[in-house]
Amino acid sequence: FTKNEALCGKPVFQVPPCKSPGRNSKSKHFPFKYVLPAVALVAIFVSLLYMVLKKKHGNHAQSQNSVNLLNTVEHKMISYQELCRATNNFCESNLLGVGGFGSVYKGILSDGMIIAVKILNLQLEGAFKSFDAECQVLRTVRHRNLVKVISTCSNLELRALVLQYMSNGSLEKLLY
Repeated sequence: FTKNEALCGKPVFQVPPCKSPGRNSKSKHFPFKYVLPAVALVAIFVSLLYMVLKKKHGNHAQSQNSVNLLNTVEHKMISYQELCRATNNFCESNLLGVGGFGSVYKGILSDGMIIAVKILNLQLEGAFKSFDAECQVLRTVRHRNLVKVISTCSNLELRALVLQYMSNGSLEKLLY
């Protein structure tokens, strides 16, 4: 303890007094103590800003491409006559269910594809708005648990969504 030359403190403890650092030693550490953290904060801020802007612009372009792809490649044109034939003129035996704005029928297209056709009841108030909103949402949203929109059919007498047929029935029937 007494022979340790690196040990310093108060004379009461019988050790040599510590040397106080001079003014020069503080000024040597000044740039490192204040400038480096400031530079690091600016670099982090710029990096975060870059990532946010890249994500914002990247997702917008990607969503635009997927909407355009849906409109041009995946959208299969199906006529009213084809829907009538596929559902046997919207026969009661093909009725899958009735909802707030219309009915859903099972159908088989000429190529053998099994479909669900959601027919909108145009007599109900808000039906057109509901149809347009549902088309917009289903066109832009992608999820493995959502039914895929195959096509739409729209004229003065009819608004219909042609959907992928789900053989296990509705989620409501499975849950309740």
